Amino acid sequence: MEETDHADASVIRQLAVTADDVVAALEARERGRRDAVLRITPPFAGRMRARLHVAGGEGEYDGAEPIHVEPRAFVADDFPRFPGAGAERWRSAARDALQEQVVVSGSDGPVTVRVRYLG
Repeated sequence: MEETDHADASVIRQLAVTADDVVAALEARERGRRDAVLRITPPFAGRMRARLHVAGGEGEYDGAEPIHVEPRAFVADDFPRFPGAGAERWRSAARDALQEQVVVSGSDGPVTVRVRYLG
């Protein structure tokens, strides 16, 4: 049975996110336009969804805070920066380079979770 209603990210085992959200966040960050992240909103459970979000756009929290995952966490460290030209080729390469796991911040330290890409 899946764990539910937790404030600690250590219960997360799988993260679902659209490839388009990851690529859009990565591109926004690379172009310096917005502080885009992939946001995981509590309560935390074994399977969670991450959605495109602009960091700093939220207010105060009464309980557990959402987790913001940097878009670069979804691609290898050596994935190239956004080019001045060839944007469509870069976007396609970014989709092809999406990793099967990412590290998120838990209250007891980093947690490695599997990623399932939607769309």
